[in-house]
Amino acid sequence: MNRKMAIGVVAGAVGLVGVAFVLSSRRDMTPERERGSALLPGLEAKAPEIGAVEVLRGNATVRLERQPDDRWKLVTNDGYPARAELVRALLVSVAGLTVDDRMTAKKERHGELGLAWPDDSGTSRLVRFLGKGPGAAPVAEVVLGEERFAPDAVFARLPAQDQTWRTLGRVQVPADALAWIDRTLLSLPAGETRSVSFDGIVATPPANDPGPQPGMPRMPWATDVADAERAQWSDAQAESAKTGLPSFLERLEFDGVRKAHTDAASEPAWSPSFELKSATVTFNGHKEADGTWFTLSIVPTPGAPAPEPAKRDGDPFVPDWQKLAAATAGWEFRMPEWKADTLRRMRAPADPAKDPQAPTLLTPAASPDE
Repeated sequence: MNRKMAIGVVAGAVGLVGVAFVLSSRRDMTPERERGSALLPGLEAKAPEIGAVEVLRGNATVRLERQPDDRWKLVTNDGYPARAELVRALLVSVAGLTVDDRMTAKKERHGELGLAWPDDSGTSRLVRFLGKGPGAAPVAEVVLGEERFAPDAVFARLPAQDQTWRTLGRVQVPADALAWIDRTLLSLPAGETRSVSFDGIVATPPANDPGPQPGMPRMPWATDVADAERAQWSDAQAESAKTGLPSFLERLEFDGVRKAHTDAASEPAWSPSFELKSATVTFNGHKEADGTWFTLSIVPTPGAPAPEPAKRDGDPFVPDWQKLAAATAGWEFRMPEWKADTLRRMRAPADPAKDPQAPTLLTPAASPDE
């Protein structure tokens, strides 16, 4: 073999090696990250090993811990019960991420994909599945970045590695701590409330009230004000009570929860009491700088029929009052601002000096001798 032929053979071999490398890279990417392979292999099978989950975003951390009975609590909110199905959905969706394409391995470019960490902007999310016991090591962890659609995809990387990936799938990560819990305390059918007592006024349905009718406005309730409180209720406030109180309890949600403060005294302006067909529900509310907080007192009515479950998911229903009383005992809830406004409008004093059109106060009913 002459010199020219030898050089040609060597050059050809080098070229074939290069082509083979490129083809192999495109097909397999790396031996442990073949296209279509799981980003976190075997994660779902490790579910029994997981004792806590942390989701870090910006400067906020949400931590959930598994209880001995396999229920989950939200440590971030004093241990309030979390929705176990959301924890399961997070695990399954992260475990289902499959590698689709290799992206940048340059650390300085991680931010372009929302994968820089730490990340004060809140674009990236660090999800950690931790073992059981205090200080347990992570079972798995991943940094999640920006999402793409059609097909669903999310950029991801492992915290210890600079290599980034586009992965197929969509991860279900609740936006904040409150999104991990069921914030609906009550969803009652219309017509369950028989009367409402609130800061000196009592609202009751009219004697000829047929009850809520589909497509028809609710009939205003009658109101009766105690003599001692008559000067504190204007005509406009009483009208607001007639329409606002009857439906107040039919949809009861909260936008904050914490362990109840035993030293907080209830204030009449935030503490309505509802006489229902099968229970008495009383708010013990008070105002703080960050909103209106309340605890619930629930007393089931003796002899009331057992409640029936909702016919369809999402339908209003009468709960098991004893179970609800046990579930809410020891907890304090923050009233949504729009709901607090319903009560605030009823008790906001009118100032005739500032408002020439201020409503007159309720006038006492005439006695039979007048």
